Amino acid sequence: MGVSQFEVLLQDKWFMQSFDFQVVLDCPLEIVFPIYVDIERWCNRNIFGEIRWIQGEPWKEGSRLSIETRSPLRTKVDQVVQHFTPYESVSYLSHVLGITCETRVYFSRVPPSRTAVNVGMQMVGTLSRSLGFAIEPVIAKTTKGFFEELRKECEAAAREAKGPEGGESKI
Repeated sequence: MGVSQFEVLLQDKWFMQSFDFQVVLDCPLEIVFPIYVDIERWCNRNIFGEIRWIQGEPWKEGSRLSIETRSPLRTKVDQVVQHFTPYESVSYLSHVLGITCETRVYFSRVPPSRTAVNVGMQMVGTLSRSLGFAIEPVIAKTTKGFFEELRKECEAAAREAKGPEGGESKI
C-alpha cells in the first residue's frame, strides 16, 4: 500500500493553509492605494518597526522589503514583490519563521465612493513547536489587523479631504 503525498507532507512536518477576507473602506480608491503603498507611513506604527526597501526599485517585480515586526512576535519578514498594478493589485511572497506566505491584494471601486480590498493568503512551511503555539492563526489575525488599521487610516484621510462639516472634497 502506497503513502499519499499528504501523508508524506505530514511526516516531514510541512503544512499548507490559506485564508481570504474582504474589507470595505468608506473612501475612494484614490485615497486608499497611496496610503497602502506608503511604507514610511507604516514604519514604527502598530505592529511594525523598521520597514525598508533592500533590493530593487520600490514596487517593481522582484524588489525586496525588510519588515521588522514588534508584535505579536519580534522578528524580520523578507518580502518579495511578485506583481504590482497601481490602484488594482499587489502580490508578494513573504518569508518568516520557516514559513512562506503568498499574499494577493486586490483593490476595486465600490460605488459611490468606497473601496473593496480583497486579500488572499496561502502559507506553506515547516511546523515549529519551539514557539509554543500555532503561528498560522497569528499570521492571519495580524494580517487582518493591518487591513483594519488601513481602513481607519484611509477613512480619517477621506474625512480630512472633505474638509470641515463634510463640505466639498479636496481630492
